[in-house]
Amino acid sequence: MSPRCRVAAPAVRAGGKLTALALTLLALVMPASSFAGPASTPRPVARTVLALYDSALEATPRDTRVHALAEMPLNHLGLVVKYHDIRTGLPTPEALRGVRGVITWFVGDAMPNPRAYLRWVDTLSRGGVPLVVMGALGALMDEQGTLVPTDEVNTALARLGWRYDGDWHSTTAGASYSVQDPRIVGFERRLPRLVPPYAAVRATAADARTALRVSMPGQPPAEADLVIISPRGAYVAPGYAYFADRSDDREFRQWYLNPFEFFREAFDTDRVPKLDTATLSGRRIYYSHIDGDGWRNLTQIEPYRSRYVIAARVVLDEILRRFPDLPVSVGAIVGDLDPAWKGTQESLAVARDLYRLPHVEPAIHTYSHPLDWGFFQASLTRGVDEGYAPTSTTAVGGSDVLHGDAGVKPRSYDTRPFSLATEIDDARAFVDALLPPGKRVQLLQWSGDTRPFAEALAHTRRAGLVNINGGDTRFDREFPSTAWVSPLGVQTGSERQVYASNSNENTYTDLWRDRFFGFSFLTRTVRNTGSPRRLKPFNLYYHMYSGERLSSLNAVLANLAYARSLPLAPIEASRFSRIVEGFFSATLEQVGPRAWLVRDRGAVQTVRFDAASLAGVDFDRSVGVIGQRHEMGSLFVALDETVDAPRVAIRTMGTAELEPAERIPYLVESRWRVYGVHHEVGAVRFITEGYGPGESVWQWPYGASADVRWHSSSGRTGVMQVQTDASGLLPVGLPQSTGERVEVTITGSGADRAPR
Repeated sequence: MSPRCRVAAPAVRAGGKLTALALTLLALVMPASSFAGPASTPRPVARTVLALYDSALEATPRDTRVHALAEMPLNHLGLVVKYHDIRTGLPTPEALRGVRGVITWFVGDAMPNPRAYLRWVDTLSRGGVPLVVMGALGALMDEQGTLVPTDEVNTALARLGWRYDGDWHSTTAGASYSVQDPRIVGFERRLPRLVPPYAAVRATAADARTALRVSMPGQPPAEADLVIISPRGAYVAPGYAYFADRSDDREFRQWYLNPFEFFREAFDTDRVPKLDTATLSGRRIYYSHIDGDGWRNLTQIEPYRSRYVIAARVVLDEILRRFPDLPVSVGAIVGDLDPAWKGTQESLAVARDLYRLPHVEPAIHTYSHPLDWGFFQASLTRGVDEGYAPTSTTAVGGSDVLHGDAGVKPRSYDTRPFSLATEIDDARAFVDALLPPGKRVQLLQWSGDTRPFAEALAHTRRAGLVNINGGDTRFDREFPSTAWVSPLGVQTGSERQVYASNSNENTYTDLWRDRFFGFSFLTRTVRNTGSPRRLKPFNLYYHMYSGERLSSLNAVLANLAYARSLPLAPIEASRFSRIVEGFFSATLEQVGPRAWLVRDRGAVQTVRFDAASLAGVDFDRSVGVIGQRHEMGSLFVALDETVDAPRVAIRTMGTAELEPAERIPYLVESRWRVYGVHHEVGAVRFITEGYGPGESVWQWPYGASADVRWHSSSGRTGVMQVQTDASGLLPVGLPQSTGERVEVTITGSGADRAPR
């Protein structure tokens, strides 16, 4: 609802009976939306939220406020957001199959056919699908300005549990907040002391809870409910979700609303197991990737400077060789390597040298380094890439565009005409030819404005590559809000782009113009996105031009030293991209009381249960579960990647002990991936591989000591005896490795082979 709110005529209600459309909706969504209690047959868990938007005002899903602000908290709560443009018509019952709810965050109060939309909202509510309205309802008038009568609007709102009285209060002197739920409002910023203007909306249903109410002494008609939550949906008044202020080209944002608590309640997510993309083997994920920009730039760092050494050689010698315990994916711009383009023997030699390192994953950053992907989407139909003008009204920008690039030309190199085959297939073939046996390119790191169009994403997928980049997450003193933490990716047509988890040094250095030490502030974002909620992995993402200057090199080194100081699970960037893909492809089925099957999960190996300090894994009813860990009030359950459809069952524990004793050993945490776990009497066998020292911790029921035997794929072997601590946790340390497969057997020592 917003200032011009008056409303209109009776909606079709079929005499209070469910319409055929509502009955169809009910049949489609109820099996997926209701899964509490015992389940005799598998029932799918609804994980999808359908986001409606108007492409006349927000051109693509990437441009919507739902994507910028709501999608990350929804992802964290285990939900997948799919977008629907109302300009293509209202969603059909089939489009609503299995959805958990619908969200809108419309820019204004007008749409082409508001009456049809309001009838659809009423039918949605009849079908049992919750609707969350952020800001404007979007259907108070048509595009010619004709208002819909208030009674007709309220017919649609009645089942949601609130009504609009048709008034807008722009004079708020004397108004105050008479109800404030501190769990829901005042999250990052207090509400303004002077109450902003508001629409007269009131909760009407007995089960509609008001989290924010405004009142005026002696003026009951001025009372309004500005945040309402009911089992059928929720409402946040315009201007009361977050604060925003723009000066020049910078925007400041902070939430009034706690989006995690609000969406948790509105979409009833406590009963949804959350696929966790930031955790592996009980630890926070670490991954790193380098874009090839600046590969051939001459460094200013002595003693390299006097020898005319390129920046990529400095990164190789000063970073990559010094941190073999931290994997990194390096995406070359092939135009910087190919002698037929801009490549040199030195740039090629560095590529061969760094790709030989066992902890370096080969990737591509395209062939010609497109800066403005939207331009090339249009150029494919024109057949030319001349007469360049940026595709947006502002200069082209993004995490991979430097100050000298923006708005100048559509790509860094134009030796040959643009084609997706060159950018993707030829680039991969060129880098593959440089690689030692056993390595191949699996990852494409998006270039320029990192806004690839749908066919570029589809071509990448058909080529068998995963993708990453974009997102630009910051959460620090300059960007002090979760509103700047990006979601997992973005829907583009029927394809999906995977975002990098953190921003790179470009945004810290004013597009590589100033403050070249600025990337050292990444640690603040890492801390803020790790606790009190684990929102993101630790992602160290930078460019080869960080090897140009001593201050930028030192910033990267400081971030690497910080990573070494933390208990992390380092993986390759391509594996993280597959984890994100698995988040979107996975399905959950409830197969019993507090028991679920996880299918089609790709590389996701962690299921999280929030508010679960008194919950633990029921290993007797679980299959393919290798461990559990309690952190930050959540239960993180580790899955075995060799089991296609693990069954996760949880139970209530009698006490709040962190890692409860069980009759079998289980993994608490590990730096390396752990899989292929087999239990025997008094022993456990498994396979593990990773980077750096092989640290793991097990809950051990077989006495106070254990014998550990291991054998690596390179032929190394070892035997050791380890001791449990007072809580029965068994630390196991294997020698440093780089991606080797290691088979391990842990056996209770001597007589200590029966469960305690």
